[in-house]
Amino acid sequence: MTPAEFFYAWVGWSKGEIEHQQQAWERTRWEAWVLTSVQLDRKDRKPMQEMFPLPWDKASLPTRELSIQERTQRVNELMQCIKK
Repeated sequence: MTPAEFFYAWVGWSKGEIEHQQQAWERTRWEAWVLTSVQLDRKDRKPMQEMFPLPWDKASLPTRELSIQERTQRVNELMQCIKK
């Protein structure tokens, strides 16, 4: 196996492992939410993602498009880090 083939195989395996872990956490969150919601009044219940947020929930939020000035500033900051 060439290094490139190994890298692609490893990336595929890694993505599968991440998906597997996320599914396990989603099931755990759902179980905790159900057990908590049963004990709360209907008015006090919140959506599952709000009560038990997970790191990848934030990734689904809409992101703001950067302006040209903001992009230029970020590139300049990166260039300063590289020059040091």
